[in-house]
Amino acid sequence: MRTRIEVVHCAGWNPRTRQPVGTMSEDRARERDEAGEPYAVLLGGEGRQRALLQVSWRDHYLGVFLFDERERRVRGYDYRELAAGLLHLRRYEEWRHTSADEPEFPENGWHFTLTARPDSETARVELDHGGSLHTVRDLPEQHRTLRRARFGDWTAYADARMLGFDTDDTPSLTPAAREEQPDSPAGTWSVPRGLRPRHLQALFTPGSRFAHEGFGTATVTSPETAGVLRLPTGSVMAADPATLDERDQPFTVPVPPGEYPVVTATMKWDGRGCGENTAAMLRVLDKPTVSWELAVRPGQDTRLLGEGEFYGFGVDSGMAAFLDAAGRDVLAAACEHGCAPGETTDPDTGTNLIAYHSGMGDGSYPVWIGRTAEGEVTCLVADMLILHRARPLPPTVPDTTTFLTPPIAQDAPQPRPGNAADASNFISAIVAEIADFKESLRWERE
Repeated sequence: MRTRIEVVHCAGWNPRTRQPVGTMSEDRARERDEAGEPYAVLLGGEGRQRALLQVSWRDHYLGVFLFDERERRVRGYDYRELAAGLLHLRRYEEWRHTSADEPEFPENGWHFTLTARPDSETARVELDHGGSLHTVRDLPEQHRTLRRARFGDWTAYADARMLGFDTDDTPSLTPAAREEQPDSPAGTWSVPRGLRPRHLQALFTPGSRFAHEGFGTATVTSPETAGVLRLPTGSVMAADPATLDERDQPFTVPVPPGEYPVVTATMKWDGRGCGENTAAMLRVLDKPTVSWELAVRPGQDTRLLGEGEFYGFGVDSGMAAFLDAAGRDVLAAACEHGCAPGETTDPDTGTNLIAYHSGMGDGSYPVWIGRTAEGEVTCLVADMLILHRARPLPPTVPDTTTFLTPPIAQDAPQPRPGNAADASNFISAIVAEIADFKESLRWERE
């Protein structure tokens, strides 16, 4: 007798009540699928839910979560559609629990993470349990790539054994008898997305105010002029001037060659008399900015970013700079031992960079590209993220800009896809190996 799996189409899953919310008909889910809109699918059998699929094709996303016997999500696959019809495994996560009443995703529990890249045969592996272990393991392309299945072919993403059934037979999928419900906030979910810009215009508007949970209230002061940047080629770079080398590459979006001012956004913490640079702007065009996008370098794909992640530039000396790519090598020599805020110029070529203090110091920072309604580049803003999570206070003007996704290069090689079952077995072997190795290290220490 074939294994029977009940299918529930819904808006999402409520982990507190362990019930679907916003249940919908198969036809309604199909309409959402064809429109690229988000929805979810629950696969259950023998008295409990077995898997949760979260689908949003407009965001190139498929999430597959497998439940334990207490309907806790304990294994998760994050797929991204990077080429038409092909899903890349961006991340796999696994959690283990020490008691029956422990909640999902325990903060300090056993947690395994595997992060894969589409252009690499190796994956980064991390196991957090009594300390953190980081290493790499081989992950062939057939185990990190799936074909996008037709709507309704859910076992292409989780076969019977992945769902916990002791069988290799293809199960039968049966729509569960559920009354349609309106969507509920308790069951909504969102695609894990990269960082979005916040407050950028307010950072350069004197008098804007913000409440920061950790540091108090901040008041934006007048922007300060850092210098005039010469861009002979228009290929803009942002980098730490003290560590410039061939690994630093220009952004994929050029600007017209010319000379442009660089200004830094400044603020002070109320009652403390001190403050930081919160951002630096390369001002290209004196027109209103209506949208922002993340500045990326060749090979960087924003579809691979997880929640709150970004592609940025690193700082190790407490200083950052804008420069033209043509001046990278000569300015690297000029700034080998560091440089002061403001302009540094190579006397032989006249190439310069404009340096500024990088907020609170070292770290990694995104650069946002501003555009007009017609798509012209207005500016590039290096965001120090100091006030990114702060709450705006009056008289701060609300931000009305939109966020755009940079265009994606379509010349990537087409990988050879495998199937979910083989990938699951391969990854499970990696998990077992890493867990055993971590345990052996613990015994050696004891």
